[in-house]
Amino acid sequence: MKKIWISIALLGLILLSSCASAKSEQMSVEMPAEMPAAEYYGREFDEAEPQAAPMLEEEYTNASGVQAQAVERLIIKNASLGIAVKDPAVSLDAISKLANEMGGFVVSSNIYKRTLSSGNQVPQGNITIRIPAERLDEALAEIKAMAADPKTGVINENVSGQDVTSDYVDSQSRLRNLEAAEAQLVELLDTATSLEYTLDIFRELTSIRSEIEVLKGHIKYLEESAALSAISVDVVAEETLQPIEIAGWKPKGIARDAAQALINTLQWFGTAAIWLGIYCLPFLIPLSVAAYFLVKAIRKRRANKKLKKQVIEEEPKA
Repeated sequence: MKKIWISIALLGLILLSSCASAKSEQMSVEMPAEMPAAEYYGREFDEAEPQAAPMLEEEYTNASGVQAQAVERLIIKNASLGIAVKDPAVSLDAISKLANEMGGFVVSSNIYKRTLSSGNQVPQGNITIRIPAERLDEALAEIKAMAADPKTGVINENVSGQDVTSDYVDSQSRLRNLEAAEAQLVELLDTATSLEYTLDIFRELTSIRSEIEVLKGHIKYLEESAALSAISVDVVAEETLQPIEIAGWKPKGIARDAAQALINTLQWFGTAAIWLGIYCLPFLIPLSVAAYFLVKAIRKRRANKKLKKQVIEEEPKA
């Protein structure tokens, strides 16, 4: 009987949570800031807490089909760069200082030596930083300005953005529903009159609280990922990009042309093999089988004719 009452109570909680969700979705969604991004990544800064870059407010419909008003878009923006500089070690230090000046921090940094075909060893490194998202373009411009040659010094550049507004809004809605269910279970727990009844409610309450903690962590991750953009920079020495030249002869260019010719030839053979395997084989297999049986029949017919001729030649002698 008590289990039936518990089932009825849980069903009422679900209906109550659905109603609360429908009402709450009519309000504008605000981005809470429970913990600074700096604390999430294990560091604290003297500067003001970085906030996510301002986005355009738009009408948004969540997974439950309820349209919220003026939802702020939550975008996670990251970038990667490759630059050629005169001194990679100096450039890595400059990028690290730039991150600190912008209110960010260094996630990782490493430097190592690369051996060229000439036998010389040149330094090369990589650094990953996080800076406030609203200063991403400014940071990229300053890093690209560190290249030795403004025209050829930037080897590669990539900026990516991920819209997580849907995930963020739906996670907040689920969190509100779970918190409402948690409050109702706490009230039921206070009125429990038996040990079995208390244990059943406690198990449900523990499960809901576990889901609440997971959702809070996910929401915090989305907020702080949008507030701080990651920039990964590969730094190489300028001399690694200089072509080898001997009395006007550039082996690198010739080697590149030869490699390209080899690739083109291999591509031609690969294309021919694919055409043979996909287009020709379905026709060749039945034709081969038919040709096999035809040749076999011709050989058998010739053998019969030869045997018959021998028999006719031997009859007069008998």
